[in-house]
Amino acid sequence: MIANSELSAPPFIAPGDRPTRAFGPLLVAAAILGALTLFRLWYVTRIELVPDEAYYWVWSKHLAASYRDKGPAVAWVIALGNWLFGDTVFGVRFFAVMFSAGTSWQLFVLARRLAGERSALWCLILANIIPLLAVGSLLMTIDILSLFCWAWGMNVFWTAIHSRKLWQWLALGLIVGLGFLAKFTNGLQLLCIVAFLCWSKPHRSLVISKFTVALGLAFGIAILPIVWWNVHTGWIHAAALHSRSGVETSFHIRPPELLRFIGGQILVLSPLIGLGMIAAITGTCWKNHRDLQARFLLCHCLPVYAVFGFFSLNHAGKENWAAPALIAGIVVLTVFWRRLAAASPRWRWGIGAALGLSCLASVVLHNTDYLHLPSKYEPLRRAQGWADFTEHVQRARTEHQEATLLIGNHYSQASMMQFYLPGQPVTYLPEQPYGQNQFTLWPSYQIKEHSQALFVTDKPGDALPPSLLHDFPKCEVVDDFWSQHQGRDMTHFIIYLCHRD
Repeated sequence: MIANSELSAPPFIAPGDRPTRAFGPLLVAAAILGALTLFRLWYVTRIELVPDEAYYWVWSKHLAASYRDKGPAVAWVIALGNWLFGDTVFGVRFFAVMFSAGTSWQLFVLARRLAGERSALWCLILANIIPLLAVGSLLMTIDILSLFCWAWGMNVFWTAIHSRKLWQWLALGLIVGLGFLAKFTNGLQLLCIVAFLCWSKPHRSLVISKFTVALGLAFGIAILPIVWWNVHTGWIHAAALHSRSGVETSFHIRPPELLRFIGGQILVLSPLIGLGMIAAITGTCWKNHRDLQARFLLCHCLPVYAVFGFFSLNHAGKENWAAPALIAGIVVLTVFWRRLAAASPRWRWGIGAALGLSCLASVVLHNTDYLHLPSKYEPLRRAQGWADFTEHVQRARTEHQEATLLIGNHYSQASMMQFYLPGQPVTYLPEQPYGQNQFTLWPSYQIKEHSQALFVTDKPGDALPPSLLHDFPKCEVVDDFWSQHQGRDMTHFIIYLCHRD
């Protein structure tokens, strides 16, 4: 039974909306997703890989139960894409587009169940015009897999709490575990689930029950590859997560860092939508917190923002770290805006402006070449100039054929060389402590008496790594260049010829 105070709360569903099962909105949603998917499958081959994608592609050439920085899911998915379509940009990104479509569909289904069909359609549209998600839908990174599993998990959880069927809780645990194999943030979904069960009086008895035990067991089974890998590598993930948390020595309260985190979240959503989401979550907490759907959604976004907000008091996290919270946040924002528009039509102008500016930003971010921005202001800089970079490296290889080893100062250069150079040769990093990065877990280069190498760095002002000089005492510059994209300087590189005598 639900308390009278809960029944008297303002309804969460927007006026004029109702959860139905008509086929019209389903067909519209399917048409939108179909058109977007076809466009994205065409467009993904028109932009170069970003370094992280190339890095994950290198992982896929060394299939394992996990990796130093992340779980194994992204490498496994890329390996499947390459098996189907070859070691190409399309092969790397094919499943990014597919999982993006899957995430949008899961969001549509979730919003349809919680807030009605019109809200569901607007959620679908909103999710595909937010810059972070629109651009992210083209890139094969951990986020696209994480978001899909998070949205899928929310749908299964909503079903599970109503049906009380044990197999659905087992499925939920497996889904959360699969998300964890992609991005460790997905483990927070367990916290979100417990938070909702504690907050919702009708479901409080489930907090400690056979259902949550099944959930935990299924999650544990799903993440066994990561556990097994850590046991055999000395729990490298613990050190990696500690370094990424920003709390390497001690925790300090730095309010500007928290403001930087909040500002970053607003910016990647587009400013008006970011501010709108803050207002929507705040307003829902204030006016609709007794509503079951509202509590369900709030419990799937507030804990995520709280965790990363806390760590951002010490050091601001990256903008994409809290991305799973957007699944619930988009539904909350859509319902909040539709209620505002119904109460006062004047709000429609502001909402329309927010949607229009976000859509414009997403369109512009698909191709910024015509803006001719300086490289330091170019938002797509990390995906530009690599074709020219590869030409310079290949020219150096041709001129110095005795240099059979290719070494980069960072995994970005090493991975991009391996993907884009003819024959996709094996590349390396200078010797570093075990566990410093994924390359340290693989066999390093073998040095012979007359070995020579090409060392590529994007840090022209830095001294050469001591480990490199130990292996190759003599290093001379053979190329000093800025990678070019559409006639613009992008990144400064230096290529050294390194030899032992």
